[in-house]
Amino acid sequence: MLDVRGYVIAARRSSVNAEPAAALFMALIFGLIALALFPLWVTFDLLSTWDFTTAIRFASEDAIYDMAYQVEGWTNLSVGAALAGIVFTSFTLLPSLFELAFPAVSHPLLNLVLIISIVFDYITDWPKASALASQWTDNSLIAFLYSVALTAFVSVGVQALLVVAVTVVIFSLLALVRGGTQRATVIIDQQ
Repeated sequence: MLDVRGYVIAARRSSVNAEPAAALFMALIFGLIALALFPLWVTFDLLSTWDFTTAIRFASEDAIYDMAYQVEGWTNLSVGAALAGIVFTSFTLLPSLFELAFPAVSHPLLNLVLIISIVFDYITDWPKASALASQWTDNSLIAFLYSVALTAFVSVGVQALLVVAVTVVIFSLLALVRGGTQRATVIIDQQ
């Protein structure tokens, strides 16, 4: 499995101590990379999870309709439909959140939750990636292999690259604000 946490920690360390010119360059380049990956991530990761959970959202709508009735006037959406979509979409964001915010934390239970989240994300990303990959060939076996590879790329690869790129941008901008490795030296004149 990818050691995205290790890459995030390395990106943090190298970016935060960069010279201002290098920090600006890294922020721009990795910002462009993140900008290019963002539509892929939204399309194949977030929207595919939202589409996958449509049946769950609609099934939960009747179960909590009474509670939702009061809130519907305010939000113009049933609470059941909104909550189910938000919970399952948030679950697919867990790996990114933990890799960005807590890359040094390693606990067996956390690792299990992340693995389950990644498997869930892979399952929810399969329909869109498979539909795209099946257009590339008429051979069903090759289409299946393309689907496996494309789903792995959009489910794990794009997310990992996006996390690392966003980390580099954030910590490069911090290096710019702090002045990078160039620190002002203060000379105290003793009399």
